[in-house]
Amino acid sequence: MSRVYTIGDSVLDVFFENENPIEAKPGGSFLNSSVSLGRLGVQVSFISELGVDRVGDQIKKFLQDNKVDTSHISYFSDTSTNLALAYLDENRNADYSFYKTRKGLESKITFPTDVKLGDIILFGSFLAIKKEFRASLLAFLQESKQKGALLIYDPNFRAQHLSMLAEVLPYIKENMALADIVKASNEDFELICNCKEGDKAFKWLSEFSKANLVYTANKFGLSIFNPECHFYSVPSINPVSTVGAGDTVNAAIAYFIVRNGIRRSNLASLTDVDLEDLVKFAIEFSQEVCMIYDNFLPPSIASKYRL
Repeated sequence: MSRVYTIGDSVLDVFFENENPIEAKPGGSFLNSSVSLGRLGVQVSFISELGVDRVGDQIKKFLQDNKVDTSHISYFSDTSTNLALAYLDENRNADYSFYKTRKGLESKITFPTDVKLGDIILFGSFLAIKKEFRASLLAFLQESKQKGALLIYDPNFRAQHLSMLAEVLPYIKENMALADIVKASNEDFELICNCKEGDKAFKWLSEFSKANLVYTANKFGLSIFNPECHFYSVPSINPVSTVGAGDTVNAAIAYFIVRNGIRRSNLASLTDVDLEDLVKFAIEFSQEVCMIYDNFLPPSIASKYRL
């Protein structure tokens, strides 16, 4: 079975409703995807860093309990583990305040050397455009692609980083150019390139990347460009929290690829039936997560699809 390597920050997410804290969970976009994949029976390794503290210990144990390989997590003792405050609005979307303790400090993350043909690298968010981390990440991505790994990139670009866009846009475009699949939301593209429609976003992307695009637009549906556009509507729900929805779509894409033994060379020949299968997982998994405060696929649902 192919292995999925996820790369991202580790945080403790604290949820607020009406200014009151209501829940605290391990979080971080790619940690969330890792937990869903572990529950689905996918071999998944999380590449990250944690503080040597109580929160770090809690997050590590949580990952191990959910069958996520933690052997590629690095540790630091000079600061504390990161924290994220998520304030839910009336639509159950989150406005984040991040408390990242290692800002400006050298990353402790080291990369595995055993990536092989057919493995999957799932990466993105701010860590993938962090200047002091960029050189080592780029070298790992390029080497992994040369070995035959399939790269999935989610920019997960947030409004609070908009002032940095001019500086980090070259990194975003470089990541998209390397990726075989870009999964991004309508909000991502509006912030990054002022594209408010999926076809315009794909046209912008295609100017410098050959990646397939999975374009999510919340309740307004999901589109896959490969390169033709395939649009899928999304059933209406009343979500509890949308925080982990995009992360679960990422997990669904990786799960679909592992389940079907897909390689980079197969992407161009995916049939309409294949795409419908992928979308079925993406919609069901993400909507299940939207109905709970957890940012990961519930074990009861994951067990139905476990590999």
